[in-house]
Amino acid sequence: MARIVEVATSRLSRLLHTPFVTALRRTDHVVSVAVRVTDADGGTGFGEGPQVWRVTGESLESIEACVLGPLAESLLGWDPTTEPLPQISSRLGQAVVGNGGARAATETAVLDLLARAAGVPLARYVGGTELSVGTDVTLPAQGGFAGTVDASAFSQVKVKVGLDPADVDRVVRIAREAPSVPVRIDANQAWDLDGAASAIERLLAAEVPLEFVEQPLPAWDLEGHAELRRRYEVPIVLDESVFSIHDLRRAIAASSGDVVNIKLAKCGGIGAGLEIAAEAVDAGLDVMVGSMMESELGVSAAAALASAIRPNHVHDLDAAWWSIATDDQGTPYRNGQIVLDDSPGASHAAGRVVPDDAVWTTRS
Repeated sequence: MARIVEVATSRLSRLLHTPFVTALRRTDHVVSVAVRVTDADGGTGFGEGPQVWRVTGESLESIEACVLGPLAESLLGWDPTTEPLPQISSRLGQAVVGNGGARAATETAVLDLLARAAGVPLARYVGGTELSVGTDVTLPAQGGFAGTVDASAFSQVKVKVGLDPADVDRVVRIAREAPSVPVRIDANQAWDLDGAASAIERLLAAEVPLEFVEQPLPAWDLEGHAELRRRYEVPIVLDESVFSIHDLRRAIAASSGDVVNIKLAKCGGIGAGLEIAAEAVDAGLDVMVGSMMESELGVSAAAALASAIRPNHVHDLDAAWWSIATDDQGTPYRNGQIVLDDSPGASHAAGRVVPDDAVWTTRS
């Protein structure tokens, strides 16, 4: 493997077939930055960093500046085969504070480059045991796609809540339509302790089979999440509360959650995700992998992580499905699974997502 000689970025924008609405935001298109790294032999690797103002605080401009600035400085002239994954993750983490999406995209591009050179899929390269993992599909916090979009490829749903006083009634209706399927709900920090307690009590009284309640309270309210765990036998999933390994340790100390939702754009990449997962499991917590509103390029990297840490679990990786308008465009979603290609690296995703006429800004 030759040294890295170029780092490049290009903006991606894809319309969603249905508006995606949560308590934090509403969007009808995917906006992100593709990252490409190139070595002296002409090998390439790709990654993706999403713009998510209300969660990570990153913008297209900040991702580009970070990738082409301090992250490129840490990579140019370096041979990535000389260091294992934890050191690659550490190298990028030492180059810049925060900027999880930019770091994740850049790390994924390096790992994709290495996986292609090794002739194995990205999931296998990072320790994954499967080339497909289970995923749910999300029901938006307002509106919906019932009757307008075919979601039959999924058997598990996650219901976004927190915007509508009638949320509980809506969740009850959904549960009764599929009585054999446990219900996941996600408030994206929208409730306070009293509101969350009231909603959970009403759902339990209606005999809704809650699989978990995700991030019911603000990210900072670890004590409130711990109180909900004490009151109710319903698993609490921490998402926005856990970006880093240090966040995880604080959550463990406060007994705030049962499950951690790991997202690459929060933690900074697959290396950090593996570290968080290992420590969470050692502490007795379960783990799942989620995604922001990335295209298939970013979601494939998240699925690779899911394959490595929890291959036989239903994760939350439906983001790319929202920008696939019809099956004739090709979809990795089949029978409740996201199916990864068996070609080296993540080249299948990059080929589908990055247009041939993409405009790249380069640093060499």
